[in-house]
Amino acid sequence: MAVVPTLEWLEKSFYKPLALLENTRAPKKELSSFYQYLQEHGMFRPSSQAEHTFKQLQVQCVWELFSDFEKKYQKQWNGPDVPIYIFPVQETSGLFRARTRKSGVSFRDKIFFFLSGGLEEKEYEALFVHEYHHCTRMNKLKMEDRQYTLLDSVIFEGLAEYAVEEYCGEKYKASWTKTYSPRQLEQFWKQYIKKEQHIKNTDEKHNQLLLGKGLYPRMLGYCVGYYLIETYNSKKKLKTTDLLGKPSTDFIP
Repeated sequence: MAVVPTLEWLEKSFYKPLALLENTRAPKKELSSFYQYLQEHGMFRPSSQAEHTFKQLQVQCVWELFSDFEKKYQKQWNGPDVPIYIFPVQETSGLFRARTRKSGVSFRDKIFFFLSGGLEEKEYEALFVHEYHHCTRMNKLKMEDRQYTLLDSVIFEGLAEYAVEEYCGEKYKASWTKTYSPRQLEQFWKQYIKKEQHIKNTDEKHNQLLLGKGLYPRMLGYCVGYYLIETYNSKKKLKTTDLLGKPSTDFIP
């Protein structure tokens, strides 16, 4: 199904976001709550600023660009053929409550991208690689959503950003990959993540640890996940294609 023509949807129903979501694989009886969930991950709220962003994306032919990305990585990773929805980003309020230029959220059967205009092509590609990697790994693991643990989540994030480095380069890795030293990350793994690695993603503590909320170090789970992948692969030198379907437990030091 690949990249869905949300450009045409936006032209017709820009100020009716629930009408936009009716055309997606969103749960029909929960559109309002699903829209709220997507907003937490960066989806736009109708405004003149968001409309300007939409026009920038049109000028940059972002839909065609992401279609090229999808063809490239589906072939290289033997990835799933899922609908990809592109919408403007809410630049003043994303997942981490700071200015967000790009964001995304992945499911086993669909991916949503929230974008601002004016980014270079490699920045868009880095986001695509990260989110499409999530979707591809979900399909290869063949686990139910309720089965995922904190360990699974941190490995998802670490592997996805490792793929960004491989395919887009060091420059395009997320800033959180460089926040802490290896010694700090080793301590974070032992102190925070290792003993809680089996908690389910439905547990309130899961997101606190993954995102580093409250008194936990910022982006804790993400950073530890990347550290675990780097540590595991420091001698093996495997490629993303070798790592995509490996069980999360393989990466435990």
